[in-house]
Amino acid sequence: MRWTASILGAWAAIWMLTELPRVLPVAWWFAAGEIHVEDARRGECPRMTFARDINGDFHANWTVTLLRQGSSGAFYTYRTFRGSNDYRPGNALPDDLDLCWWVWSDTIDLIPGIYRVNTLWRLHVGVTVRDVRRTSNQFEVRP
Repeated sequence: MRWTASILGAWAAIWMLTELPRVLPVAWWFAAGEIHVEDARRGECPRMTFARDINGDFHANWTVTLLRQGSSGAFYTYRTFRGSNDYRPGNALPDDLDLCWWVWSDTIDLIPGIYRVNTLWRLHVGVTVRDVRRTSNQFEVRP
């Protein structure tokens, strides 16, 4: 009887390590708020605001897609940036958050137009992968 209980206990522990991250809400690790990008002039890096809570340790790959509004009014992919980070509670965003920091680039030369930013974080929690997506407001880059 003890042998059976030990085996069942071991299987339960394995299940919890592999399946629990799939059933817990992603906010258990990462709660992402709204992304707001301010209007800017060409040559400036638009300032941003973003609120997030990092509630647990995880690694994430991120993709930032910068979309530009075309003449039809629809948005098309203008540029894409990729990277990865180790996230831990207590990590903070810079006080002077801007789009250059967001995409991990020293400069971004945006031609005048209307833009928005799509951001995808692909969280790796144990053997589970969870996605978080956010789309910013529309913002304008002026000459």
